[in-house]
Amino acid sequence: MTKYDAIIIGGGPSGHSAAVRATQLGGKVALVERDFIGGICTNWGCTPSKAMIESAKIAKTVAESGIYGVDVNDFQINFQKVAERRNQVVLNTRAHITDLLKHHKIDIYQGEATIAGEGKVRVQGGKLDPDGMTMHYDGEEQILETKNIVVATGSEPLMPPFVKKDDPMVVSSNRLIGINELPETLTIIGGGVIGMEFATIFSNLGSKVTVIEFLPRVLASMDEDISTEITRIMEEKGVELLTNHKVLSVGDGKVVMENMNNNETIERTCSRVLVAIGRKAVLQEGISNAGMEVTKRGITVDDYQRTTLPGVWAIGDATGRSILAHVGIQQGIICAENMMAASEKDYRKMDYDVVPAVIYSIPEIVGVGSVPQDLSDVKVVKVPFSTNLRAGIEYYTDGFIKLWIRDEKLIAAQAIGHQVSEIFQEAANMVALGTNIKDVAEIIHAHPTYAEIIRSALEFSMDKAVDFYI
Repeated sequence: MTKYDAIIIGGGPSGHSAAVRATQLGGKVALVERDFIGGICTNWGCTPSKAMIESAKIAKTVAESGIYGVDVNDFQINFQKVAERRNQVVLNTRAHITDLLKHHKIDIYQGEATIAGEGKVRVQGGKLDPDGMTMHYDGEEQILETKNIVVATGSEPLMPPFVKKDDPMVVSSNRLIGINELPETLTIIGGGVIGMEFATIFSNLGSKVTVIEFLPRVLASMDEDISTEITRIMEEKGVELLTNHKVLSVGDGKVVMENMNNNETIERTCSRVLVAIGRKAVLQEGISNAGMEVTKRGITVDDYQRTTLPGVWAIGDATGRSILAHVGIQQGIICAENMMAASEKDYRKMDYDVVPAVIYSIPEIVGVGSVPQDLSDVKVVKVPFSTNLRAGIEYYTDGFIKLWIRDEKLIAAQAIGHQVSEIFQEAANMVALGTNIKDVAEIIHAHPTYAEIIRSALEFSMDKAVDFYI
């Protein structure tokens, strides 16, 4: 029997990153995946949702093509082709990750894994059907031995108790992302990141979308100005946003809610309901009963990704620390480096202080750093995208960038605007490195680019802006 240096349970972003990094450091590694290689992100999350958002962007561009002098008189959205493209992107991404694992000589086991004792993992074998989209288990079991076990079992959507699991009209984000027919009407329960991304997708592809949010505003974790701007943009698109509303029941094609502003009971009829109120760690019985400390959030880990059980580590959504794929990837890398380290003095800590967050709405929303509650010694700068030449040329002037600066250093930044996810790493690096804003503002930025708005905002904070005024 092969004895591994590490067995990774789960083949999502955190799991496959840990597996690759451990092999780069000389380890013999196995990865066990009960569903599909790539995990939630590849198969039911990041990849298919962004594939559909790209179709939504194209639909929006075609609908607005007249402003660029390109007249498109009649066009239609073929949702079947949107779904086929989405599925192909998933299969391509899954194949790429599988190839990556094989390139690094990582042994892949398809099946359900449980911790069977110290240094032992039991795998009940599974088989992928020829369609590449369904999995079943054949009952064969084997025991694998290892020095380290890494739990990377991911997360799943939360479902409230008033929702019947077998109701065909109610879907989680996992199910909605795989549908092949466009719903005429879609009601989304939850105005957070997942809810707003799906509102973007389906409103631009032709569904009538309603978002129900319990809190007074959507995207309540972001700055209030961000919530106000995306609310304006979404409502102009025809999305109905019902904030401060409490869902009372879902069933028989109806959603019943209470308007908490006036205690009025409201009923909505729709063809689909998406429940998007958050996610929870996936901890199957053979993992959660292994003896490590587990809370409602997930598996307890220290700063080095160790669980309370010797020789067992945990990474990704299963830890309950974050559901962001890039956080899971970082956890996986750090976990692998610590497992393979010569001694504990060489361990690397996981740092959550600077975590960029992206909401893939149209336009996109990004944020990094912690916005301070006490603004007495903080300079707050807000610059609209309408001041940016590239945005003006391309007619993407919605949105703004907002900076929080203390002692000449950027401590937080948020933005809403066209493709802001692609320009915001500079802001994240500044927050992480404690860079003086003057040092970045004096670096030449290419013109005209969207990235210039970061330099413009920094210059504006120092009363040095030469390309606009407010």
